[in-house]
Amino acid sequence: MPTPVIAMQSTKLIITNRNALISKYGDQHQTILDGLQKIVQSDVTRHLDTKIIFLDDSTQMTTANATAVTDPTDETQVKKAIDQLYAFYTPGYIMLIGAQDIIPFQRLKNLVSGDTDPDAFIPSDLPYACDAAYDKNPGTFISPSRVVGRLPDIPAKTDPTYLLSLIQDILDYTPQDRSQYNNYFSLSSFDWQDSTQKSLLNIFGNNAALTLIPSEQADPDAAWTDEQLMPKMHFINLHGAINNPRYYGQRKTEFPPALKPETIKGKIIKGTIVAAECCYGAQLIDPSKNVFMTPGMANSYLANHAIAFLGSSNIAYGPATGQGLADLLTQFFMINVLNGASTGRALLEARQKFLHEMGPTLDPYELKTAAQFNLMGDPSMQPVINEKDPSMDDNQSFVNSVQNRRDNMEARGKMLDTFIASPEPADHPADTNDQLQKSMDSLLNNRNFQTNTHRKLFINRHKHAAVDTPSVKFHVFSEAANVDGHAPKLKVLVVKEKNNQILGYREYVSR
Repeated sequence: MPTPVIAMQSTKLIITNRNALISKYGDQHQTILDGLQKIVQSDVTRHLDTKIIFLDDSTQMTTANATAVTDPTDETQVKKAIDQLYAFYTPGYIMLIGAQDIIPFQRLKNLVSGDTDPDAFIPSDLPYACDAAYDKNPGTFISPSRVVGRLPDIPAKTDPTYLLSLIQDILDYTPQDRSQYNNYFSLSSFDWQDSTQKSLLNIFGNNAALTLIPSEQADPDAAWTDEQLMPKMHFINLHGAINNPRYYGQRKTEFPPALKPETIKGKIIKGTIVAAECCYGAQLIDPSKNVFMTPGMANSYLANHAIAFLGSSNIAYGPATGQGLADLLTQFFMINVLNGASTGRALLEARQKFLHEMGPTLDPYELKTAAQFNLMGDPSMQPVINEKDPSMDDNQSFVNSVQNRRDNMEARGKMLDTFIASPEPADHPADTNDQLQKSMDSLLNNRNFQTNTHRKLFINRHKHAAVDTPSVKFHVFSEAANVDGHAPKLKVLVVKEKNNQILGYREYVSR
């Protein structure tokens, strides 16, 4: 008689810090834990073996061959602990619970910091998606292989109601037919309409529903209607600003407000997916530290029952015309969701595709883009029914498909590590010959950059390449434009050079 096959379940880890929750919520923290336990029970029907892990629980962590976290703010400890948990459980999904005051972002060094870009570091969940050990260098994390998302609470707020609402949305949600996600709501600055139109064509096959800010068709001071916000896909390409929950449009030197948390309240359909290219688009703000006294847009969308939000933690970039950087990563994510991926897998595959297509050499802005976009929401949520998935009634086949996909993505991540060279700041100014200098001066003049613009040099070195292999260099020129008090505008010219020959250039502006 053959031995019966035991259906193995894919593992999902819900990771948080009990003492940090107690410190923030007091006795009310138990209501959050009760809610998380309901997710564990609900996930059984989705063929997920979900476990709640407390990083500071020494007994629980020892059982998993991991070291308990003694300081919840210590990024080194948290990164090491999550790596150890991944090695023990090899989960299909990792969901971090809480904002940065519960589970810290990994603060990676911003290689283009200074001069025009004020970001000293990049708050990132990318390192949690990579096998590489703790490091401040974003170039260490060019081989993502794990599905990771964060279910955030609101920084410094001690009422658990918000987080409980997000948990209930997870419990209530079921995948929908793709037809439910074919329509979209999209906003773009007037100046970036070419770029946004191309993104929408790539995602949805049309750009007819795009609204420009400013334009005669849209009054930025008027609230968006229920009908306008009804589509369940929101693609936003506007300006954002630090510690500011609002997004802004642009037409030359005009920066009108375009989207405010109060204008979406009560109008978002449950299950909405959001991708925002904006600078600081997904920053998690302490409401008491901004003049509007409201949470950031990511928190606000989730509060209004969006199921996933992809956005940047700090200044993001992309071209005003054409496609690049934030345009690509966000649209890859949206396409993957429409094709039936879970939101976490949609981001992992988007990161891998972005890095692969930008490689084998990355400029520092491509590296920043890969690190700065974080997913807010349960990464195991599958908004669109994937007709290619095995029947959910066939437990073994379904789980095998999840595990096989994870194995494939892990292999792709390791391939990226051997394929891609990351940029490093040069220790000395660019050593250019006269002809190369003349060519770059001509290019700067042609692209309307000042001759005295800020300049930095980056050398692309591959850790697996021979020592004498000629290196690709990136000459970065950046300028700050006028600031209207809300949205700074930065423009960048990146010139790619090898052996004193210009191979090409890219032009970016801050989102």
